[in-house]
Amino acid sequence: MTSKKLYTTVMTSLRSYKNLKKLEETSAAKEKIESELQVASKIQASMLPRIFPPFPDRNEFEIFASMEPARNVGGDFYDFFFINDNKFCFVIGDVAGNGVPAALFMVITKTLIKNEALRNISAEEILYNVNNALCKDNDEYIFVTAFIGILDLKTGELEFANAGHNSPLICRTEDGECSYIKSNNTFILGITEEFEYQRGSLSLDSGDVIFLYTDGVTESRDENKEQYGNVRLQKVISKIENKDVYNIEQVVKDDLSRFTKGAYLFDDVTMLVLKFNRTR
Repeated sequence: MTSKKLYTTVMTSLRSYKNLKKLEETSAAKEKIESELQVASKIQASMLPRIFPPFPDRNEFEIFASMEPARNVGGDFYDFFFINDNKFCFVIGDVAGNGVPAALFMVITKTLIKNEALRNISAEEILYNVNNALCKDNDEYIFVTAFIGILDLKTGELEFANAGHNSPLICRTEDGECSYIKSNNTFILGITEEFEYQRGSLSLDSGDVIFLYTDGVTESRDENKEQYGNVRLQKVISKIENKDVYNIEQVVKDDLSRFTKGAYLFDDVTMLVLKFNRTR
């Protein structure tokens, strides 16, 4: 073998070796990122209430919720907790986008909402304070939609405020009708300081159901890029005879699956179902 051929052979081998090493390093880095995302996903899931029924000794209401992220980690969240013995707070939210940035902003928002709610202030004040806190140093202009409800378990009075979130559905046990809850002065959290949110209120009778969801439900698409939509969601829930909270969530999830036929999730899918019993 001539020296020129030997040189060419050696250089080719060196390039192959370097390419192989680079490929191994890239694969190792990718595996590390995927492993860290899986851990992040577990941490995020652990921050959401996952034990149902969550309050087995309280029979004034039933509640169930679920969150399915489009990626390993997502920006949707839900929460519920007692403010005092008779006041029960529940909330659902959706951070713009998904992935790690949305997940981090989700944790901050969820924490702020709970901290403010536990001060026993009104629903609109909670959103006002949380919005102002999120606006500070929000250089990336990440925003959040959220709906918060505070239910008086003795009277059935529900006060709520909406920060640009999808309108929840209320299903009345008296006539079986399901309709969307209208809100005034709704605007996203994290962009405009000092926004004045407005309180809404309604009275729940025993057996009434509140269905909260994120736009990952209504904006899910089928193979023809058609959206699931508000009308279909309302019709599906209206037709459910067994208004058990677990059953409602499962029926909607099954209908979504039929509609999308297993298509890729472009957004997180989150639902929260609350049923008032008034039995105390």
